[in-house]
Amino acid sequence: MNRYRFALRIARQDALRAKGRTALILCMIGLPVAAIVALAVLWRTGQGTKESTGDSGGGAAESAITGMAITMILLQVVLLAGPALVVDARRRRRDLALVAAAGGTDRHLRAVVLASGLVLGGIAAVGGAALGTLAAAAAVPALEAAGGEPFGPFRVPWLQVAVTMLLGAGSGVLAALLPAAQAARMDVTAALAGRRDPPGRSRRGWPIAGGVLVLAGVATALVGVVPLREFGAAFGAAAIIVGLVLACPWIVGTAGRLAPRLPLPLRLAVRDGARNRARTAPAVAAITAAVAGITALAIGGASDFRQSRLEYQATLPMGSALIRAPQTQADEAERAIRRDLPGVPVLPLKTLPGVGGTCLSADTAQCPALSFIAREDPAGMTVLLDNVVGGAREARMLLGRDDPAVTSALDAGKVVLFGAKPTDGGTTTGRVFVWDDDGAERTLRRVEGLPAVAAGGDPGVRAIVPPKLAERIGLPVGTEAFGVDRADHRVTKAEEARLTKTMTPYNPYSDAVYVERGFTESFGTVTLLLASVAAVLALGGALIATSLAAADARPDLATLAAVGARPLTWRVLTMCQALFVAVLGCWLGIAGGLVPGLAVARPLTSQPEQAGVADHGTIIDVPWTLLLAIGVLIPCAAALVAATFTRDRLPMTHRVLS
Repeated sequence: MNRYRFALRIARQDALRAKGRTALILCMIGLPVAAIVALAVLWRTGQGTKESTGDSGGGAAESAITGMAITMILLQVVLLAGPALVVDARRRRRDLALVAAAGGTDRHLRAVVLASGLVLGGIAAVGGAALGTLAAAAAVPALEAAGGEPFGPFRVPWLQVAVTMLLGAGSGVLAALLPAAQAARMDVTAALAGRRDPPGRSRRGWPIAGGVLVLAGVATALVGVVPLREFGAAFGAAAIIVGLVLACPWIVGTAGRLAPRLPLPLRLAVRDGARNRARTAPAVAAITAAVAGITALAIGGASDFRQSRLEYQATLPMGSALIRAPQTQADEAERAIRRDLPGVPVLPLKTLPGVGGTCLSADTAQCPALSFIAREDPAGMTVLLDNVVGGAREARMLLGRDDPAVTSALDAGKVVLFGAKPTDGGTTTGRVFVWDDDGAERTLRRVEGLPAVAAGGDPGVRAIVPPKLAERIGLPVGTEAFGVDRADHRVTKAEEARLTKTMTPYNPYSDAVYVERGFTESFGTVTLLLASVAAVLALGGALIATSLAAADARPDLATLAAVGARPLTWRVLTMCQALFVAVLGCWLGIAGGLVPGLAVARPLTSQPEQAGVADHGTIIDVPWTLLLAIGVLIPCAAALVAATFTRDRLPMTHRVLS
């Protein structure tokens, strides 16, 4: 029989026989594939809207970031699935030895283990791609509802999906390379007798290469953020993570020197991990890589979030609401709003067409606009509506208070300018213009001698024009929005949701209904997500290392049982093994992610994002609570989970007398 057919047949039978181990490896490979496919489908579906608007986005930057993310995910797959396949190969040592005793060569043994990686990787890749596509299809309606804008037609990037599936299947084969090589070098007589193979020699050049990469990554992260901005920190983080992965076997061995100072269970666990670093180091490396990336993302995200909170500027007075509607359906929209807010005073906000107005005609020459010639404030301002037509009531709603100066000016028939000052003392000139086909402004006429005053504050409008001056200017007045003054009524969240649903037929965009509630964003969801990812990866790595240690330590457990050790002894030892792997991986990851996280905060927060905000320099916010949870709570959780799944009975094995 062809050795490849033979290997695939054995791999299939073993996968069906060991369903628990098969499900674990399928999840390790399939879930990352599903995540990549889901993101690719969502990105491609969202591109339909961008293509229709002519916005292609930052293609090169997005491609680079996506490539780095896929690379890190596949690195996690190899580092986590690799030890799992090593566990599988160790448990199948006797079966593989029987194959060798029946005449199988090294190539047959290698093919059997590689076939397991191929079969499991292929099934996981297909299942992950299907799961990711279904998850993306289910997520599109929720994202459209949350974002307020349609995504476009559902599209599946088949080329990217196929490449991801190939990478997933290939990662399974890649993860099986090490156990396949170990199986080919296996001592058949020792395997049949139940004896363990001696640990392999460590490569001395790996720690040196890892140290060089870590130092280069630190330098790249600190210096590269100046010319490369976020990419400098990303490249530095990648170099640091790869360097730590290469140095993990040496670090695990060095940690074994601390064993004499530890209590007995920890001493045994640390010595066992250091002596068998070939199985301990990959799990520690997987946890380190994941935690390092999460630490860098957490510091950068927390710093960026703090900047957003510091720079937040209220668009409306606190508690007021603004509801936008198309001018052609203003009457219908007003009736719908009043039905949703019975008894609440709703103020129609009429405007003169301005610079930011919308032209309802295909011919821009049919859409005249108005601007006032004035000295504008260089700090700028937020513009919600261009030129509001009204009096004291409109001014109170927009300013959030009664301003006697503004009220008296409007009562006197003067234009109130915000963010600008009249050029001719107490008067200004209104310029009526249109846009030509080439985008240039063409002045139609000037309305001179309009009495005007400048007012402070930022109500979100360029000017408030008294109705009599609006008639003098001669442009059509239309209702562009409706306001709810906070002095009259504060719109609740339930009312806001009801208004948003009511306004969808008139204005499907996210700014249809806006209620000023201050800075309401929270970093708690992101923190919880990062902590969950770190917990899953750390638990997975620790449990894999513990399972591999249990597979290796069956003779030791038999000795413990023979001398009368209680099951609690083995349970405590298992807890200490998981604790050692999780603590070492989490703490190394936190140390490796600190420098890139601090470095990426500079390009993210050094410059103000909002107009009119004073320069504040680089903002750094380290989420110590999250890092404390990763460094302390997650290792403790890993130890408890490992103890929970430890068998109560110590195994008894036969002994071979030499």
